[in-house]
Amino acid sequence: MAETSSEDTPGTGYALGLADSSYEWYRRAAIKARSYFRLSETLQLLISATIPVVAVLVPGDARVPAVLGAVLMVLTGLRSVFHWHDDYIRFSIARETVEAERRLYLTRSVPYHDDSTRDQRLASMITMIERQEMDAWTKIASPVSESKSTP
Repeated sequence: MAETSSEDTPGTGYALGLADSSYEWYRRAAIKARSYFRLSETLQLLISATIPVVAVLVPGDARVPAVLGAVLMVLTGLRSVFHWHDDYIRFSIARETVEAERRLYLTRSVPYHDDSTRDQRLASMITMIERQEMDAWTKIASPVSESKSTP
């Protein structure tokens, strides 16, 4: 998730930079996912409402309602493929979890009160947060396995 350059080396500021870039990535990704989700929901509602209106206004011609129905099906498929709502929730949770760790780090609160371990601990926590979010994404993105029934 967090992008680091090859010039980044562990030491002063590295851990906080890692946390900052992770926070920014999740913030941008959550905003994007929320926007796509809201747009797709709005379009679905508008198209759904338009189909019966067009059918009444243009009786005997099923082409326009059929095209609108096809567009509606594509939108529905895109939502299920891209999981924008799930992404928005996951990214928001990860962002706020990273922010909580940044606050503890910046205020030197437990577990970041020991100068000798605080950077390593923060880098470790950010890595764990990103790994957990990736695990959640993997569960969503993996096809549901069909259970075999025994005869």
